[in-house]
Amino acid sequence: MSELAGTPDPGLQAERTALAWVRSCLALLVAAVALSRLVAYVNGVVAAVIAVGCIPLAVLVGVLAGARYRRSVRRFRLSRPVGDGLLPGAATLLVVLLGLAGLGYVLLG
Repeated sequence: MSELAGTPDPGLQAERTALAWVRSCLALLVAAVALSRLVAYVNGVVAAVIAVGCIPLAVLVGVLAGARYRRSVRRFRLSRPVGDGLLPGAATLLVVLLGLAGLGYVLLG
């Protein structure tokens, strides 16, 4: 049994959360690539802007997810609260950018 009462292994919670963030990152990366390819049929410059803006942001979400996992494991061991708004903020920004790009494609394409 671990130091935290009622929790068989506190690392599993952080691992499940990290895996969920990685799945979200991969889905956003696929959406960014698919939208870039879809827009490329209409306008290559706009597709390049979407790719340059969204694909690195999707990779950043993945990097932040890994850093958050490592930080979470350390903080669980020290019984400190975990969390900052950087990872959810980056993911939200990416979703908004992809949504606006998709909306622009539908309305203008």
